[in-house]
Amino acid sequence: MVNNPKYPVFFCIPDLTGFTKFMTTADSDFAHQVISKILNKLIATNILDMKVAEVEGDAIFFYRTGRLPAISKVAKQCKLLFQAFNNVVDSYAQTEPENFQKYLAKNQLGLKIIIHHGETTITKINGKIKLLGEDVILAHKLLKNSVPFPCYIMLTNNYIDKIKNKKIVRNWFNWERLKNGKDKYEHFGLTHYSYIPLPDCNINKIRK
Repeated sequence: MVNNPKYPVFFCIPDLTGFTKFMTTADSDFAHQVISKILNKLIATNILDMKVAEVEGDAIFFYRTGRLPAISKVAKQCKLLFQAFNNVVDSYAQTEPENFQKYLAKNQLGLKIIIHHGETTITKINGKIKLLGEDVILAHKLLKNSVPFPCYIMLTNNYIDKIKNKKIVRNWFNWERLKNGKDKYEHFGLTHYSYIPLPDCNINKIRK
C-alpha cells in the first residue's frame, strides 16, 4: 500500500455572503453577470502564487503548498480581494443604476475571507488535481460559522500558531480590533479563530 505524502497547505478562501438570496431575488441575467465578474476579479488579484482548488458557486478555494507566505503579503492579499469586490459592485451604480439600487446598494452582497493552515495530500481524480485530508474538510466547514457580520476576515488558530511572532498579526491585520471566536464542528470539536469585522466590505472605511 502506497502512502500519499502530506504537504503543508495554506488556504485563502474568499466567499460571498448573501449569495443565495441575491441569486434567487435578483434578475437572473444580472445576478449571473455580477457573480461571474466578481469571481473572475477575485481570482485575478492573486499575488501569493496560489492555485485554485475549486470554485463552488460563491467561494474560491485558493491554496498554496510549501512555505507559508509572509503575513504582510497575506494582509495585502486580503485588501486586494476586498478592493476587487467593491470595485465590481460599485461599477454597477454607473452601468446599471436601477439594478444596483434594487439589488446591491444596501449591501445585499458581502465578502468574507477564511485564512487557514494545515496539511493535505494531493491526488489526481479523473485527471484533475484534488486535495484530500482533514484540513481540507475543515476549511469547507469554516465557511459556516457564527461570526455575526457579512464582511470579515477569519484567521484560524491553526494559521496564527504557525507565526512565530504573534504580535505581528495585530501589526498587519490592524484595520479593526481582532476579535476571538470559536465554533464546534462534528468530528473536529471546537475550532478557535480570530476575526476582523469590516464595515460594509468597504476598504476605504478600514481604520489605518
